Parts: sequence; structure tokens; C-alpha cells
Amino acid sequence: MNWKQDYILLNEISRKVSQTVNEHGDEIELETIQFHDHCRAFATICQNEAPFKDFFAEGVDYHSESEAARKALEELYRQAYYLS
Repeated sequence: MNWKQDYILLNEISRKVSQTVNEHGDEIELETIQFHDHCRAFATICQNEAPFKDFFAEGVDYHSESEAARKALEELYRQAYYLS
């Protein structure tokens, strides 16, 4: 079974969702999921008010949930603040 099937069938060990406002005033949602063989994190910025921002990033690590989250957040920041 691949991770998408595990995600759909809820075959994860743990799942956490957190929301925070960063130093730019943007709301970031971070979801971390621990599967049996790896950890996966999804980070998003979505705004309902101008200036509109909509960014999504994913991070994967085979040992650490926090490393997966770090990778997702680094990619999210790269998209949202360094390529604009």
C-alpha cells in the first residue's frame, strides 16, 4: 500500500494539525502525519482577504516528524516570500 492509500484509509499512527500566524501576518496551517515507515507534513497559507495568497508545500522524512515539518515550512516560505 502506498502513502496515498494509507492517507485515504486513515492508516496513520498519529496526525496533528496546528495553526499559527507568522511574522508576516499570514496564517499558516501545518498538518503532520506519522505513518509506519515515514512522516509527512503539509503546510498551507490561504487568505480570504487581499492581498490574496494561496501556497501549499509538502515535506517528507523517514525518521522525524519535526524534520518533515521543517522541510514543508521551508518550501512554503520559499514559494510565498522568495519567489514573489
